[in-house]
Amino acid sequence: MSVSQTTTVSGDRAVAGDTLVRRVGRATLRPFRSVDEVAWAVEVGRRLQRSTATGRRIVVDDLGTGADTAVVTALLARAFAHYRHDRVLAVDATGRSPSLAVRLGADGTAHLDSGVDEAAFETAREVLSQAGEGLWTVATARDDAAAYASRLLPLSRFFGVTLVAGAGDAAFVDAAAEAAHARVWVVRATRAAVTRVGRALDAFVQGGREFEARRTVVVLFDERRGEDPGLDAARTARVVADSGAGVVRMAHDRHLARGRGVRARDIAAATHRTILDVAAEALNRAVDGDRPGARRGQTL
Repeated sequence: MSVSQTTTVSGDRAVAGDTLVRRVGRATLRPFRSVDEVAWAVEVGRRLQRSTATGRRIVVDDLGTGADTAVVTALLARAFAHYRHDRVLAVDATGRSPSLAVRLGADGTAHLDSGVDEAAFETAREVLSQAGEGLWTVATARDDAAAYASRLLPLSRFFGVTLVAGAGDAAFVDAAAEAAHARVWVVRATRAAVTRVGRALDAFVQGGREFEARRTVVVLFDERRGEDPGLDAARTARVVADSGAGVVRMAHDRHLARGRGVRARDIAAATHRTILDVAAEALNRAVDGDRPGARRGQTL
């Protein structure tokens, strides 16, 4: 995954996700990658490049757990933009700081607060900020539900993948989730957050919407190192996977924890692999809908 936009705050010293010893080890061993590792790279690339008849919309929400959906959305957007040959749009409906534009290192923050000229992409892009080759971003008011249908939907037809980053209860995200092809729940890696995930999955079942679970990927995010040592991640993965949802654990990363721009070359190797798994899993579910397909399921 490469990054074509690496704008950072002046004087901001880069912090690598991996330690120096680990980075040196990775560089030394890179020419000797195992057959399994090479096969995984080929497979994940194939999955991320799946063709779609129309654009896919994926909502990234925190289920009210306070997890940093902007940083995960930024990583997913970079992954899609690197592997795919169509355009990618990342929408910030979190209302939080640091914003998605900051995480992506975009040049300024565009707002979806005016009409979109649907005549051509060249005119529609005037309401966007470019964050790299094939990647654009825009922010929207989190409580403006009408903006989804009147502004985002007309705009999203120009993109192969549209990601919407949300946080907590918000009218815009709720509207986007209703029509989303897939969702990614980014939650804190704590027992309290896992309980919330379980209740949300149970609500799908009780409401006769089991298919919604099969369109969902749960990311257990260790934003703080060792935030909840008592969390049984393996058992959680089994329970969540039984619902039909995918589940991935994203380990703590020093680079992401800085709260500033995300640079792919500085994230930990484990983060790089995890985010590609999440992106491929979410896209598979967005394309396949509630039909069973060739999915990896739990990756813990």
